[in-house]
This record gives sequence, C-alpha cells and structure tokens, in this order.
Amino acid sequence: MKTEKTKMKLHVKIFIALFAGIVFGYILNSFGGSDHPIVGGYIMPFLQFMGDIFIRLIRMIVVPLVFFTIIDAALSLGDLKKLRSIGVKTVIWFLSTGMISACIGLVVVNIIQPGKGFDMGVEVAAIEAKELPGIYKTIVDLFPLNPFAALASGEMMQIIVFSLFIGIALLGLGEKAASVSRAISVVSEAMFKIVGYVIAIIPFGVFGLMSVALANYGLAIFGPVAKFIITDYLASIIMTVVVYSLLLVFIAKVSPVMFWKKAFEPWMIAFSTCTSAAALPVAMDITPNRLGASKQVSSFVLPLGCTAQMNGTCAFFACIVVFAAQLYGMEISIQQQIMLCVQATFLSVGCAATPQIGLVISLTLLTQMGLPLEAYALVAGIYRIIDQIHTATNASGDIVATVCIAAMEGELNREVFNDPNAGIKATA
Repeated sequence: MKTEKTKMKLHVKIFIALFAGIVFGYILNSFGGSDHPIVGGYIMPFLQFMGDIFIRLIRMIVVPLVFFTIIDAALSLGDLKKLRSIGVKTVIWFLSTGMISACIGLVVVNIIQPGKGFDMGVEVAAIEAKELPGIYKTIVDLFPLNPFAALASGEMMQIIVFSLFIGIALLGLGEKAASVSRAISVVSEAMFKIVGYVIAIIPFGVFGLMSVALANYGLAIFGPVAKFIITDYLASIIMTVVVYSLLLVFIAKVSPVMFWKKAFEPWMIAFSTCTSAAALPVAMDITPNRLGASKQVSSFVLPLGCTAQMNGTCAFFACIVVFAAQLYGMEISIQQQIMLCVQATFLSVGCAATPQIGLVISLTLLTQMGLPLEAYALVAGIYRIIDQIHTATNASGDIVATVCIAAMEGELNREVFNDPNAGIKATA
C-alpha cells in the first residue's frame, strides 16, 4: 500500500538554511572572520562561491524569463483592449502603493526620530554623488535606444517596454503571427522548466550568502544604528502586514491569512537573497497555481512589478532623508516631505531589481536636497540587513498587486485561492 508524503516546503528549507547561515556565520565571525587565515582564506571564499553561483543562475534566467513571459502574456490576453485595461490598472497600482509606502516611511521616521541624539563623533569620508535624474528623464529612460543592448545589460524596464511592443505588434498581426506566437509560448514554458532546476539550489545559495554576511559583520552591525534599523523595518512591516492585508480584503475580497500562508515562500526568498529577481520564478509559479490569479495576469504583472514596484525601497528613501536631517537638527518642511514622497515614488519605478540599488539612489536624493552624507556612510555598513526587508516588501507587493488586479479583471479563481492544498505536489 502506497502512502503519500508531502515534500518539505521550499520556504521551510530556506528558513533552515537562513538560520544555519546566521549561526555558522556568527561562529566564523567569532574566530576573526575574514582576518582569520583559514576562515578568510578558505571557508568564506567557498561560501561566497555558493552564493555567487546561485545569484549568477538567477541572473542567467531572469532576463529571458521576463522577455518571453511578457510577450506571451500580452499574446495570451488576445485583445488589445484587455491589455490596455490591465496595463493602466497596473501602472496606477504601482504608483499609488509606492506613494502610500513613502508616506508610511515619513510618518514612522518622524515619530521614532532615529537621528536625534546620535553621536556623530566619527569622521566620514567625502562621497561623490551623481546628479539626480528628473521625472522626464526617468520616463524617457524607459524606452531603449538599442533593445539588444538593453537585453545584454539587463535593463529590466527597457526590456519590459520592448517586450510589450513586440507583444502588441504580434497581436495586431493576428493570424499571420500564429506560428511565432506558438513558438514564444513554448520558449516561455522552457524558461519555467529551467526555473524549476534553479529553485532546487536556493537553500544552498541562501546559506552561503548569510554565512558570509554574518562572518563579515557579526552581531555588532545591530548596535550603532539599531534605531534606524527598527524604524526602517517598522515602516516596511506596516506596509506589508497592514496595507497589503487591507488591499486584499477590500479590493480582492480574499482572506489575508490564506494569502500569507501561500505567499510566504517568495517573501522568504526575497528576504534571504536581497533581490526580487530571485523570488520572481517562485512567485510566477504559486500566483496562478496556488493563489488562483490567471496565468495571463500573473505573467504580465509580476515581471513588471519585479522592476517597477519597489514599495519597501520607497519607505527607505523617506526614512534615510529625514534621518540625515535629524542627525544635524535640520528641519524639513511639510512641502519638502510631500515632494520627497513624489520623488521617491518615481525613483522606485526606475530602480533595477538588484541588491544595493536603493543605497545608490538614496545618495542622489540626499545630495539633491542638500543634506549631509553622513547618514549614507552610517547606513551603508548595514544596508544588507535592512535591504532584506525592503526586498521582501517589494516581492510580496508584486503578488498582492497581481491578486488584486486579477480580481478586478474577473481573472481570480477563488476556489483555488481558498483551497489550502491547491498547487501542492505530493510524492509517493
């Protein structure tokens, strides 16, 4: 008699790897970290090698995955009117939630005031900042000068725009493009097959990355800027737990509890790896199969959200600007803070889905507003820790957006959503 047993869930494996990486990294740090000849010369390079292989595999697949799935998603909608409907809703959603997240960041940082009473007795090296691009330039940069260069360099927003143009053009050709459309659909499925292979090594990559991070910094990273870390985490947690749940209740009309049970895996992947691209393949699997959003909507919204919806990063932009002002007792007017929310929202739309990008963009914000750059130097050392919650907020926000937009379009299978076992594969 055969008995069925369920495989250990991916998020459980990732959590185990994450915790093991923290413990092992702390042990390595207690031995001296990179300064120890064996730890720094042999163990940490091997752990970094594990993490690098994982990140490279993700980067290998994410560009062709986004390129072909966006085209396939546009074609599967079968109607330019439907494509326009979903596209407009998606853009409005991203801008609105980004603005909400930036406002939450402002409220939290003004209440906690992490920069007040901070000892600035350390000397900070001068940092050369780049000029902040304006809103018009941000929009212009969405359109590639050379689509092939954009594909080669991984400019995600430009790739998405180019993919949409191809999808729209093929839709306009009708039956003439039928064979090409079928080929793209097959290639899109092949990308997901490759994704399945890459997913299997996620726990190993997470273990390597977290071990190296803790071996380098140890628990001391939570000391000097603990108040800022708490502020930043609190803003992202409010956005995730409160705002996302309210959107699920009132827009999608579904249970947030059921949602978070099923959406925890991509949240954990994003939190562990600090890149939304790593969570994208898993999100594109669970959103149609476990949460019931149609594949057409999922394949359109998720890749776009991976680059264009950065709610956690929006909150961080607001937090670090006010933090910098508080360090030196500078006042930021209400009007300036409102403009900060607008700038943060548009900047987040242009952010690439890569680690450290929020730190790079925050430097330009501080420079443009004439604020001291000491906050940048202080936060840079612990950015890997706070970027984890930013990325997790970004990735889960993409899934929330997909479920809500699918519900608005009548493309949400509520039976699948409410079935706790939907999409779970069992092995004999």
